Amino acid sequence: MALRAIPCLVGLVALAMGSLAEAKTYRWVNDQGIVTYSDQPPQVRPVEGEREALITEALDISGTKKALETIPAHIRAQFEARQTPLKPEEKARVVKILGDAFRTEVLYGAVRGAFRTNYDPSRMGFVIGQLRTPLFRKVAALEVAASEPGARQDLERFTIGLQGDIPKPARVALVQRHEASMRSAELQIEMGVVAYRAVTRSLEPVLPAEKRPTARETDFAERTLRAQQDRLVREALVRWLYTFRSLTDEELAEYVAFGETDAGRWFMGTQRKGLLDAMRTAMDAAARQMAAAFPAKR
Repeated sequence: MALRAIPCLVGLVALAMGSLAEAKTYRWVNDQGIVTYSDQPPQVRPVEGEREALITEALDISGTKKALETIPAHIRAQFEARQTPLKPEEKARVVKILGDAFRTEVLYGAVRGAFRTNYDPSRMGFVIGQLRTPLFRKVAALEVAASEPGARQDLERFTIGLQGDIPKPARVALVQRHEASMRSAELQIEMGVVAYRAVTRSLEPVLPAEKRPTARETDFAERTLRAQQDRLVREALVRWLYTFRSLTDEELAEYVAFGETDAGRWFMGTQRKGLLDAMRTAMDAAARQMAAAFPAKR
């Protein structure tokens, strides 16, 4: 994707850092519709509900399952990007094994399992209370829309347009706070490393020894992925600016403040742990299936 407008954000990010060093102001709306501003985040308020039902509702409203649906395609792209001497039928078998191991329902089940293990009724109660509000449902719809394949070209046009319509530093500060809470760039790197390892391990039984990546090559590939941190953060800021472009500053500030609460950090941290654990489990399963399906080549 062309991201020629990103350099213009670098200066704004530096300006935004100054405001981040100051005390944050939290804004939220209570059940009676009363708007509150404070230098302290809102207190956790439990709601009634069965554990399984609340986990399902939270993951559904937040768009987690929708996001998981993109992972199998990412794993397949990792495999297809490799130059391998496999025959067409061998490639088809590898694709099937990887697809089975990284099925969306398997990943989703693992994320649900992380919430069961790390369940906190009061934190979940607060999260559900926020997710049920019109603003948070609106945000979830915006995030899903921004992840659709058809949004790619629109994002590119938006990115180019930033050269002539530079966002205000206060807006950049908000999306920077959001990225600091979400750590999406960091997660993208960790998922990329796991995907690389998954494909590498899965191909070991199929490739002759001289065609397999050496430990040095694997280490270099992973270090190259991790070196993309700064670029991915800048891309994330542009992506958040695009995703939330229809929100007012007040709406965005309210949403960002949620991610900075104890309950918000718990929710996103549990999501992250469940996802990465699921990816690693799927990687191990794919490696075992590949070893069973192909006699090791020497």
